[in-house]
Amino acid sequence: MADLTIAQNDKGFYLLFTIKDSVGNAYNLTDYTIKLKVWQVNKASTLIVEGTCSIVIPATNGICKYLVTANDFKTIDENYSAELELTKSGVIESTEKFTIEVKESA
Repeated sequence: MADLTIAQNDKGFYLLFTIKDSVGNAYNLTDYTIKLKVWQVNKASTLIVEGTCSIVIPATNGICKYLVTANDFKTIDENYSAELELTKSGVIESTEKFTIEVKESA
């Protein structure tokens, strides 16, 4: 079972993510740039989505959002791996990987 399910070709809505530190507290996103990176399982070298997330204010709550576009999730019954990449002043950190499943829209 995937961590997140998205309907094929849906667009114009936000995926919300809450980033937490190793002990479960909200991660302070102040001054970070965040990217959503998505790839087919076992094909990490080919990203199908690489887009910028917006930080939801206040940044200390650890919440960011990604606006889904028309080209992001087109193939039904496909499973993807994903992560968020946080960049700040020469530091790059990645979240734990999670899974996304694309289902046919009714």
